[in-house]
Amino acid sequence: MEKFILKLATQRNPDIPFEDYREALTAQKLDETIVKAIYNHVNPGPKKCNSEILFAASVLLIFSPKSILLSEKVENGICSTIKKFLGINQQSASYRIKVAREVYQVDKVFKHLVDELVKEVKGE
Repeated sequence: MEKFILKLATQRNPDIPFEDYREALTAQKLDETIVKAIYNHVNPGPKKCNSEILFAASVLLIFSPKSILLSEKVENGICSTIKKFLGINQQSASYRIKVAREVYQVDKVFKHLVDELVKEVKGE
């Protein structure tokens, strides 16, 4: 269904760069070296304010962008990866993902921090 909507929107609005949006929503294959680099940069801990949420949001933005940008289901086993790196259970990891999604969409400062961290880790 989404493909048909996108095709129709592309036909009716040829001046809008839909390919750029499609590319921004394409998930990378899960690479634990990148996750480890994010983890080392953020150094998350329960006593550090928002560090676990920052870690979760950064991982989501790289490996499951639809989940953080469009609130879709998390892809590619990201929840279990976040769970493993943070040393928490499945329910806590799901909660961190939910909060990361909400804060990323609402808080401009947090969004900027996540975007900058992702650019730095990706080498952009």
